[in-house]
Amino acid sequence: MKKFWMLALVFGCAPKDTEEVRLGNAPPGPIAIQLLPPTPTSADDLTVDLIDESVDPEGEPVEYIIEWSVDGVLLEGVESKTLESMFTARGERWSVLVTAFDGVLEGGRAEESIDIHNSLPTVEFITISPDDIQEKSEVTCEYGEPLDLDNDIIQQLQTWAVNGSELDVRGSLFGTDFDKGDEISCWVYADDGVGAGEPHRSSSVTVLNTVPHVIGCSLEDNEPAEDLPLAVESQGFIDEDHDPEGYVFQWYVNAVPVSTEAVLSQSLIDAGDNVYVECTAWDGEQAGNTVTSGHGTVVAGE
Repeated sequence: MKKFWMLALVFGCAPKDTEEVRLGNAPPGPIAIQLLPPTPTSADDLTVDLIDESVDPEGEPVEYIIEWSVDGVLLEGVESKTLESMFTARGERWSVLVTAFDGVLEGGRAEESIDIHNSLPTVEFITISPDDIQEKSEVTCEYGEPLDLDNDIIQQLQTWAVNGSELDVRGSLFGTDFDKGDEISCWVYADDGVGAGEPHRSSSVTVLNTVPHVIGCSLEDNEPAEDLPLAVESQGFIDEDHDPEGYVFQWYVNAVPVSTEAVLSQSLIDAGDNVYVECTAWDGEQAGNTVTSGHGTVVAGE
């Protein structure tokens, strides 16, 4: 009888001690997660966002066990909240299982899955030359080779746009397709055969005004009468932008500037005076070159 009591005492204490250990630590609570970005490509890192963190009943710090898997196969050796893009490829389905852990017991769990979408090709740079474009410029476009993270074969095409409207022009662009004040941009299409993307666009460049040029000018009469106004004649005006012909005049009598009018008044000259004029090309925006007429000698009027 004594032996039986001792056995009962031994076997009766063990469950009581185990119950005390079990009741002394409860597993951490539930969690809620989401995967970001919501529509990833193979260019994006995947990141676990803890919407609701787990709480441990005893106030112990909670750790998180992260398990990544692709198409149902566990990825070994990656236990961080961020999965680098180097691991992913278009068409794969990635899942993450997050388990709360208080150092002794595992608790709340949450799992999310996401699909990897097509990564559109990128173009590193698009550059228009020259920097200053005018009507007679040959405009060229240089761009970086399109890069596709899905390793697709890229079909590429370079076109132009003027004031936002695409032109059916390849290669260089010339003044027949643009005018002063127009906005020019270079467009590059990079097609991976999967997703139809918008063209990559360069910064716009404004076509500048071309300064005009006067070939020469002369006095209407090299022996003008003192009682008649004196006019000037142009030997030619060139403006690549087809702006109206225009001039700025400076008249000289005996080497002294006397007038900026298109016609020299007879009130400013006397017989024997030496007269000439400077003609500067003007297109309404900018002055061009300046030429000087021949000299004339004023004669007495009739």
